[in-house]
Amino acid sequence: MNTPLSRRLAAVAAVAAAVLSLSACGQDRATTGVAGSDCDTASNLDGGAYPRTIEKGAVTDAAGANVGTVVDPATIATRPVRVAALDQTFVDAALVLDTELVAYTTYQSMGEKLPAFLGAAAQTCGGRAVNIGHVQTPDIEKLAGARPDLIVSAKVRHEKQYEQFRGIKLGSGTVPVVFSQTTGATWKENLLLLAKAVDKEKLAEAKLTAYQERAAAIGAAIKDKNGGTAPTVSLLRFMGKEDRLMQRVSFIGDIFADTGLNQPDKSADPKNDFAITLSPERLLDADADYVFLTSSGEDAATQRKAAAEANPLWNQLRGKITPVDDLVWLTSVGLTGAHAVLDDIAATFGVDPAK
Repeated sequence: MNTPLSRRLAAVAAVAAAVLSLSACGQDRATTGVAGSDCDTASNLDGGAYPRTIEKGAVTDAAGANVGTVVDPATIATRPVRVAALDQTFVDAALVLDTELVAYTTYQSMGEKLPAFLGAAAQTCGGRAVNIGHVQTPDIEKLAGARPDLIVSAKVRHEKQYEQFRGIKLGSGTVPVVFSQTTGATWKENLLLLAKAVDKEKLAEAKLTAYQERAAAIGAAIKDKNGGTAPTVSLLRFMGKEDRLMQRVSFIGDIFADTGLNQPDKSADPKNDFAITLSPERLLDADADYVFLTSSGEDAATQRKAAAEANPLWNQLRGKITPVDDLVWLTSVGLTGAHAVLDDIAATFGVDPAK
């Protein structure tokens, strides 16, 4: 699909390698800020000037919809080097952009520490990061104590805390706050939004281009192995209160699309629904050539999974049942997580991981 995002990525594909190996020469540290930690170097900067203002609609999705919502225009006086990322999509984005992470929130399935799938970057750029509580109840005092010079999250997560975030002091002013509209399916645009704030758009675009090329290569290998036809896939998630069949407008739906795998959409509103609640009577709606399964880790979710497996319809599923890691496939919502999903997809179908 020839979308605005794909056109931008294609435009930088030819210079991706150069972007990743830029030298520090020629960077104006008076306007771009200095390196904030060992992970944050001038070689990754675009050289843009500060102060800069991130306006509402700073980033749009493939359909032209605003995803960089920014409740109020966020004026950033100097280049941020200490980022508080209060949703997992921006935790991943900060680390991908070689930017120091100083505060983060957690999910029930995540535990207290940064998840292992984030790799070495979690230590290099997040080794001093502070856990400020659950994503729904961030501790404002701990957030302020982490001394961020940028707070980034999603409106869908923290709209009610926006004014509290915006009141945190930074020198004689306050910490700028940048919100995306949502998370999940807009993970690529969220990466670009943070990149715009920290002067690393070229780095973000180069890494997204590399991801798109890898996803396409894995998808092509799967299709070739399957006699020239892309298999159908689905993802069924067991949660504490419901079973969800993930749809196209989701993080995992986006990855399936990038690999060219066919994900049947069962939603009444396929342009907006990221998932549908799957009743026991509709279990066969999850059927596909490959049915991926995750569980949110709650005891109730385990019980719901057991109930589904005892459903008489379970044995009518014709697809290959493949359990996968919920933390990676559902809650990572970022580039590092997307690569981990590609690892799993390549292993499931027995093709070259194209690394």
